[in-house]
Amino acid sequence: MALNPGESTNLSVSFTMPPGMGGLHDFRVHLLTNDPDQSDHEIVILSNWTS
Repeated sequence: MALNPGESTNLSVSFTMPPGMGGLHDFRVHLLTNDPDQSDHEIVILSNWTS
């Protein structure tokens, strides 16, 4: 997907954990851009899984 300057979109991300992997976790999603100052924008998602 490509966005022009000023455009926006929604991004849906889902995660699953195997049994026994409860607790605190962080996931990182990398958005690649053509911005010369920030070509890789990282979004960190913090979670606390219960099992």
